[in-house]
Amino acid sequence: MQSKRSYKAELVVLFGFFIMFISTSLKGVYQVYFSELIVHYHTNVTNLAIVGGLFGLAQGLFSAVVGKISDRYGAPYVLISGTFMAFVAFAIFAFSDNFISFIIGFVLFSAYSISALTFVPVSVLIDNFVTSSKRSIAYAITTNGIAIGFVILSPLWVYLNGMVKWRAICTTLSCIFLVLSIIMVFYIHLTSRDNLNQQHKKTKLPSLPKNWYFNRKLILLILAFSGCGSSMSFIDIHFVPTMQEILNYTQSAKFFMGTSLSLLGISEFVGSVLIGLLITRNKSLPLLLALLFFVRCFALFFVLLYPYPVVLLLFSMVFGITYMGTVIIISRISGDIFGQDFKGYMFGIIFLFHQISGLLTAWIGGLLRTYLGSYLPVLYLVILWLLLSAVASLMLIPFKRINLKFE
Repeated sequence: MQSKRSYKAELVVLFGFFIMFISTSLKGVYQVYFSELIVHYHTNVTNLAIVGGLFGLAQGLFSAVVGKISDRYGAPYVLISGTFMAFVAFAIFAFSDNFISFIIGFVLFSAYSISALTFVPVSVLIDNFVTSSKRSIAYAITTNGIAIGFVILSPLWVYLNGMVKWRAICTTLSCIFLVLSIIMVFYIHLTSRDNLNQQHKKTKLPSLPKNWYFNRKLILLILAFSGCGSSMSFIDIHFVPTMQEILNYTQSAKFFMGTSLSLLGISEFVGSVLIGLLITRNKSLPLLLALLFFVRCFALFFVLLYPYPVVLLLFSMVFGITYMGTVIIISRISGDIFGQDFKGYMFGIIFLFHQISGLLTAWIGGLLRTYLGSYLPVLYLVILWLLLSAVASLMLIPFKRINLKFE
């Protein structure tokens, strides 16, 4: 019986890894085909960039929605809805050249899909089917699906760009997600006979406490995770132009930038596994979370002190090691504090503010670059935000046990 449960848990982890892996295509094709989309939809860079920002905000909003659905009906059904919405989104892209239809497909269907196929429902899935002692390493393995997805799929989209048109790539991806949806429906139908999802069969969830949105633990988790959103936004949007500024757009700039990004991806993979193992041996997850934020602060401050090419390589390795660790720890702490009844919804709310902090960093960072003429002030912004998150993490140390009433 124990071996059967272990086998099912391993399948869940592999399934979560694959879902996160394939979910990167929802954002990856948009990034790689960005220039072609401007021509395809007869629009401009500004409009298309705004759509990308709305996508990020919608992803945060939908994270709370899919978290609530995961708590009530079970994560597997959320994952099915995510694959089906991805099919709908890519079908819209494939059969319509209208920019409004693209906005609807990307901001609504794609944003919902990526929310329903990544951190929140997958973490709930692991909580439901993986034993407590193995959850941290399970989180680490599944979140690496995103890292591996960017390492493998992003170069694939780059290679196909120019060879395969936008409509053709979207048609192919819509078919892939439709097949995945059908397979998942049959799988859930079969496994329901074994009562794998019996904890969600028409059970009434406890009501959320009154004024839960003022709960101190929730506010501290939001503040802690906001630093993760700010620093990840810096990497996604401002890191490459910051490197270009430091390297003075020299001939060697492309080499150092490419190497730095590769090291970031490799370190992200290695770091998430190492931190997943470390969590299983660490008694104070908030303390470990604070240490990761302090490490990011130190790495960014080191770049400010010594803006040299070699330092950029070292920064990429150090930052990459902490990259997914903060997500894994926040997910675990959310489950410990709020319990499985509320974990999905609460983690979704926390992830919403993660996205908002990312949008603010992108916007304020752009303003700082425009009016101060340098990307280095953006580093100070992110450092201050990370320090705030580190302090909030330290304040979480007293909260160690599950308390469903949030008291």
